Amino acid sequence: MTILRREDYPEQLPRPEAVLAYQLELWGKSRDVAGTDIPWGDDVYQRVAVYPASEPNGTIFAFIHGGRWTSGHKEAMAFMAPGFHAAGITFASLGHSLAPNSYDEGFPDLCSGLACLASNAERFDCDPGRIFVGGHSSGGHYAAQLAVTGDWQSRHGLPRDVIKGCLPISGVYDVSSDADFDDWPPPCLKEGDDGREKSPQYRVAEIPPPFLVTWGGEDYPFLIPQAKEFARALADSGGDVETLEVPGLTHFTVLGDGADPAGEWNRRAVAWITAHS
Repeated sequence: MTILRREDYPEQLPRPEAVLAYQLELWGKSRDVAGTDIPWGDDVYQRVAVYPASEPNGTIFAFIHGGRWTSGHKEAMAFMAPGFHAAGITFASLGHSLAPNSYDEGFPDLCSGLACLASNAERFDCDPGRIFVGGHSSGGHYAAQLAVTGDWQSRHGLPRDVIKGCLPISGVYDVSSDADFDDWPPPCLKEGDDGREKSPQYRVAEIPPPFLVTWGGEDYPFLIPQAKEFARALADSGGDVETLEVPGLTHFTVLGDGADPAGEWNRRAVAWITAHS
């Protein structure tokens, strides 16, 4: 199916003007990247966008957009695809429910989206056993949660190790009432939920898949300690974890680095995925 346009979506909850301007900028950068839209449900957000490599090597990198669980669109992440295509990696972007829906709707959407992607991998000359996930900000929260928890795969007919590696960028790893949030609770939580079960920081119960945890040197101050603490939790559980701080980049420009094949994150991510495929 044809890739959706921004006007195909309903209005989202209000965000600061600077955030909306950045999201529009990413739409502009993504406009000319060719892909295929695969719906797995009836809602407009229940879709996967796949951007195939021209010479696929069998690996898929599935990304989850950020937007504080309230805004954003999967199609606006397509600007990242060419940097992975150059290495033969097919890029995919996962849709999911946003606020006023909560984690209880958004996370199951992503589980179903990954199952949809796995079942369609061979259409794009890819291997369903070579899926990596990543995400930015709230998308990094969801990507990490998908990777460290083991209670959803069997419900979708997937192996426990369906995720071969996880590459969150500026992720949120603790949404619990103990976290350093200026305006807790975050929009992903329903009233009365303390957020602990929704926090990857507290869900690392067994050896996780490999992780590359990234943040910007000028990132939001509360996210940098979260990233370091999460990386320690992964390592303490026996996980293969690497970290990358990109000096001088903010919460938003560190994501933009993913579009530049010469950028520090893109070069590291491509090499890291290749090494773990």
